[in-house]
Amino acid sequence: MTLKIKNYNLFIFGTKSDLAQRKIFPALYQLEKKNKLKHNMQIIGISRSNCSTKEYINIIFNALKKFLNETINLSIWKILKKRFVFCKIDINNIQNFKKLVIYIKEKYNILIYYCAVSSDMFVNICKGLASIKCNKKNSKIILEKPIGKSFSTFYKINQSIKNYFSEKQIFRIDHYLGKEAILNLISLKFANPLFYNILNNNYIDHVQITLAESIGIENRWDYFNKTGQIIDMVQNHILQIISIFTMDIPKSLHKKHIHEEKIKILKSLRNINNHNIHKYVSFGQYSSGIINTKSVKSYVHENKAEKNSTTETFVSIKLYIDTKLWRNVPFYIRTGKRLPKKCSKIVIFLKNIKNIFVNNIDLNTDFNRITIDLQSTPKTTIKLYNKIPTLNSSFELKPCKLSFDNKKYFPYNYIPQEYERLLSEIIQNNQFLFLNYKEIVYSWKWIDPIIQAFKKNPLLLQYYSAGTWGPKSSCDLIKQDNRRWDNN
Repeated sequence: MTLKIKNYNLFIFGTKSDLAQRKIFPALYQLEKKNKLKHNMQIIGISRSNCSTKEYINIIFNALKKFLNETINLSIWKILKKRFVFCKIDINNIQNFKKLVIYIKEKYNILIYYCAVSSDMFVNICKGLASIKCNKKNSKIILEKPIGKSFSTFYKINQSIKNYFSEKQIFRIDHYLGKEAILNLISLKFANPLFYNILNNNYIDHVQITLAESIGIENRWDYFNKTGQIIDMVQNHILQIISIFTMDIPKSLHKKHIHEEKIKILKSLRNINNHNIHKYVSFGQYSSGIINTKSVKSYVHENKAEKNSTTETFVSIKLYIDTKLWRNVPFYIRTGKRLPKKCSKIVIFLKNIKNIFVNNIDLNTDFNRITIDLQSTPKTTIKLYNKIPTLNSSFELKPCKLSFDNKKYFPYNYIPQEYERLLSEIIQNNQFLFLNYKEIVYSWKWIDPIIQAFKKNPLLLQYYSAGTWGPKSSCDLIKQDNRRWDNN
């Protein structure tokens, strides 16, 4: 006999966190707006601080006003706010978890636990839930990245969690996988011969990936200083983008086949270690500077900062993927804070041709290129050279652009935000957009030697003024190959 699913309850550990306020609450509002939440679904916010449910609901409302990016519809809010209750729990005290029993009634067949906390708290949460028998087959647990600080810490945390939850119950979030632009990479590549036929080492000179932020650490000193940019952004977001962008066509769109192809890429990343790190990696930390005409502090003068911190806020890497399709194509990746502007993009540079028509083009710097904007609204631009119309017979060329913008072609289609999409997928029990265990294993195994080499070579850290594109070593990294960063 099949058990009829009657309802869901969502438990948010770390419910007062920056993540919950910026991302989770706005996502729940949008799902409520679209009638995607079950009628009797309760949302239980969990924190160790003192707070009444009334105060908690007020915190949520203020978060929506700040981060929703649209005017709150009070009729929707009236329905949504009735779902929320607050429960004070210290996850280090296993007896505290008994307080949750009141919210775990038999009619609630699906229990979803969102761990919006540091990964070193995951195991205690699992132990506490198991102590009140709340880890049954119908329950799900959501784990936020990064999980651990290295392969060994990830492995230990993961193995401990598996004592309480099976792989089918675990949803490891990388919110970039919920972006429409990232999902669109799959269709862009495999549904269009124009892209499918040229995305390989026969036609591609090199690829640049930039994930830049103009903001600093936003009062997250304790978290960021223990993590750094390479773990915060490269180990998960950038390696996920690379694995999706470069993977071969999967047998199907089933999660198993997608994961298989992504893992092949991660296993094929050429090693970077203490012997070659000087050639392939640049680390930076922002000093004071000016962004959008405003003066900003240096990293070590942020609130609660340690004045002698050597944590990197910028990293650029030259990497290679040793597969048949991508061998010897350099990928230049960079990500940092306090850069001139927010920017997320892939720029694909096509190999130049040498003939009489391109004599007036500097082949070392000017390429046909494809730019894929990875912001919330997907946009793809192709740079081509076109003849300037004249009466004479000369072939004077001018760079022109062809552009595809989702807003233009799908003006009436709402583009879901990442957490809205991911929470919806969890409710539907679809793991397609979530990280497979092996993906994280191979990501850590590639990143670990880089982190260890950086620790042995602290002088690799250079300083860059806030509002610039990173340290000089990043420019040198690509300049040594007679190329330059695309800063447009």
